[in-house]
Amino acid sequence: MSLRPEQIDDLVNTTQQNLIKRHAAVNLTTDLVDFVALREILGKHKQTFNGGLEWRFDIKTDHNHSARMTGLYENDGATIVDQMLHGSVGPRFLDAHYIYDVREPEFQRGGLEIVNLIKSRYEAMKLSYLELLEHALWAAPTDSTDVKSIYGLPFWIQKNTTQGFNGGDPAGFSSGRAGISTSTFSRWANWTDSSSEVSKEDLIRKMRKATRATNFRSPLSMSEPTFKTGNGIYTCDSIIGTMEEILESQNMNLGNDLASKDGKTLFKSTPIVYAPLLDNDSDNPVYMVDWKYLTLGMMAGWAEHVTRPQQVPNKHTVRAVYLDSGVNMACTNLRTQAVIVKAA
Repeated sequence: MSLRPEQIDDLVNTTQQNLIKRHAAVNLTTDLVDFVALREILGKHKQTFNGGLEWRFDIKTDHNHSARMTGLYENDGATIVDQMLHGSVGPRFLDAHYIYDVREPEFQRGGLEIVNLIKSRYEAMKLSYLELLEHALWAAPTDSTDVKSIYGLPFWIQKNTTQGFNGGDPAGFSSGRAGISTSTFSRWANWTDSSSEVSKEDLIRKMRKATRATNFRSPLSMSEPTFKTGNGIYTCDSIIGTMEEILESQNMNLGNDLASKDGKTLFKSTPIVYAPLLDNDSDNPVYMVDWKYLTLGMMAGWAEHVTRPQQVPNKHTVRAVYLDSGVNMACTNLRTQAVIVKAA
């Protein structure tokens, strides 16, 4: 027996809700070898932000410099230092969709045919969304007039070939990251460096220095805008491939496996992860991320909001289902982040 259009719509909605609950669209086929950003960031370091269209945080840029050595009967000092800044990051909006016609043969056959059709269409929509998000998290807006692109990892962790806290304002963003200019507040900067070769004497030594330089520990216990803890190191194929060879060369008991250390390279107990999209970056970057202060923020209720089927205008037998998401990356402490690039 054929189903009425409204029955088909209800069945579609029920089917896709079950797919969402079972995470049935996780194993997807794509040209990307691995969805590293989604696994590492969306899977482990996602944060839900409630209320409003901007996510705000405060940072202290200095202490008040009131401490001094004194002698007997000296006059007191009194100084005021403006030490509080306010950062803000707004969400970016993504959507994807799939459509169907209630007259399609599968809907007339019923049962498994309908489930398979909806599953296929739903997965195609979800893959489109995930692939766009993966690319966006490894990219940055071209300038401040781009109000659609996500503030990806390269936006927050700025490159520079000079060693030190030289990760300044992104090109085209005179007001800086989160509305705070590094040109004005020099401590609002990430660590940068460059290396000529992947070796213990060059790149590995500079990674060690970067770790020491960004490991800030306050003598006071202070409330900070932090997220989930953990570190991450991400790089391209040419860098991690050489690192794996270095690891093999220092181990005399490898057995018969010619690639025994592939995927097992660690730095200070943190896995070094191959990110396929970084192969497109000619700087061959090594991103050293402190996830305590960097997160993927998602609007409450809009993480992956899937609509009920709705009629497409001027096509009374065609229905559309939409997936909407409000997301962006936010960093509350740039000084714990680092990137090392290939020397010019």
